Amino acid sequence: MYILYNKMNKLIYFLILKIIFSTKLFIKNTNLPICLNCLYFIEHKNNYPYDPIPDDKLYGRCKKFGEIDFVTGLIEYDFAKDCRDDINKCGKIGSEYKDKT
Repeated sequence: MYILYNKMNKLIYFLILKIIFSTKLFIKNTNLPICLNCLYFIEHKNNYPYDPIPDDKLYGRCKKFGEIDFVTGLIEYDFAKDCRDDINKCGKIGSEYKDKT
């Protein structure tokens, strides 16, 4: 009886380990282009110390998409993250991506 109990414990232990190690972790979108390496990416610079937006790549902008102010003539570029989320702009696949090199 003890031998059978011992073998069942080993089998259960083996199956649990097999399940744990057979599950794979997948990182999505590793084959898609990254905005940071794009020619059109404008990195966010925090020149004002009291600026509520931190100096972070998440706030980078895209030179490819934006809107011009009719009064001042200044161009307000869209956030790169918003461009990647919008299928009509760059989209998840990075359709407008152009490598810096």
